[in-house]
Amino acid sequence: MAYLQVDGAIKRYGATTALNGVSFAVGKGEFFTLLGPSGCGKTTLLRSIAGFSQLSEGRIDLDGVDLLSVPPHKRDIGMVFQDYAIFPHLTVAENIAFGLKARKVPASAIRERVTEALATVRLTALAERLPAALSGGQQQRIGIARAMVVKPRLLLMDEPLSNLDAKLRLDLRDEIRAIQRTIGIAAIYVTHDQEEALAISDRICVMDGGKVEQIGTPQQIYGQPATRFVASFVGTMNLLPPSAFGLPSSAGVAHWAVRPERLRLAEADAPPQSAFSLTGSVEHFTYLGREAHLTVSAQGQRLVAQIAAPPPDLSIEAGREIRLALDLRDLHGFDAEGRRVTVAPAT
Repeated sequence: MAYLQVDGAIKRYGATTALNGVSFAVGKGEFFTLLGPSGCGKTTLLRSIAGFSQLSEGRIDLDGVDLLSVPPHKRDIGMVFQDYAIFPHLTVAENIAFGLKARKVPASAIRERVTEALATVRLTALAERLPAALSGGQQQRIGIARAMVVKPRLLLMDEPLSNLDAKLRLDLRDEIRAIQRTIGIAAIYVTHDQEEALAISDRICVMDGGKVEQIGTPQQIYGQPATRFVASFVGTMNLLPPSAFGLPSSAGVAHWAVRPERLRLAEADAPPQSAFSLTGSVEHFTYLGREAHLTVSAQGQRLVAQIAAPPPDLSIEAGREIRLALDLRDLHGFDAEGRRVTVAPAT
């Protein structure tokens, strides 16, 4: 039995449908991410689980209890917000203790749990500081500790890293995952950042237009996208017409797709070792050390290729004609409605 179960969630705002029949299950201790563009319904869904927004239709159960019959303050759910939502006049320790005091936890237990929470988020030395004296990452860790110290049954996080710079985002996302694993709490994390979702999640639910596009592990979402939307939204994908470059035909395929890293440079004077190659003109070349990016124009199509571990002296000028090679097994097929076609292309 799933720990959290969402069945047929629908949310309407007048003529607008923000959630359109969303269903998924989350296991106990699982880190589950809702991923999608702005306006896809992920925050609305999170707020519905927390009780801040009521569904128009559907059901949400947590550990066998119908949450829709439970008021928000009794759902025992912790929430970490995008804007930190910490009290500027309280110290770090006082901020973390706030929820425990509201629940009338004994003072001795509050001290013990706050001390443990401070250590978990590595803020022990800053316990008596005010938030204004801390960095954005440290302030967000206060919010995480405050949500977790009450030992909720479920932790919800609504884009908690979006206000941080790139370096802090990388550091704190790893910390959030480590803290969640240590505590063993089920967590639902909302983000529009594909790399963040891939790096931090046990499973990902990709949403668009209030609907679920695909649910799966990071490897499944990236390597076996169920729809053309998922293929294009998660990472970069080259989309090609079914007849482009003489690609093989396969029943029902309206578009072929291939990841940039699956394209490679083919030797000009030797046949490619793959089953297929194409020739095009370089529009742009970028050397990034551990990889190089190429934008290539070929037969009216623009392709992006990522070359792993390029030679240090690799440099390709704009306008140069090159040949790219790929294995047919790296092609993804999608039908006219954007759904994955499972039939392998003929060789």
